[in-house]
Amino acid sequence: MSFFDNLKETAKNLGDKAADTAEIAKIKMKISSAENDIKSVYTAMGKKLFEEHPEYLEKFFTEEKGKIDELKATIAGLNDKIEAVKNTVGKVTDEVKEEVKEEVEEVKDKIEEAL
Repeated sequence: MSFFDNLKETAKNLGDKAADTAEIAKIKMKISSAENDIKSVYTAMGKKLFEEHPEYLEKFFTEEKGKIDELKATIAGLNDKIEAVKNTVGKVTDEVKEEVKEEVEEVKDKIEEAL
């Protein structure tokens, strides 16, 4: 076998391996997608159970229910903080706008005096 024949064979083998690798990657993506779908179904089941049958939660998932309640309270507190920051930023922005307007008027007056 000549050097070029070996080179062609090696290139073909690499091409085949690349195709196989791409096929495996596609299959793994499909597996991952199916696993994510399963997680979504589990999540929906848990949410439905949480909302429609709290008696089961108290019986079987006391710790988890407490954690969810705790997390919901944390989220509510954080949302309150966001609103407080928005209100503060809005007030500061209004104050800064007013100060800038006053300074602009002062500069205009000084320009008029200079002319």
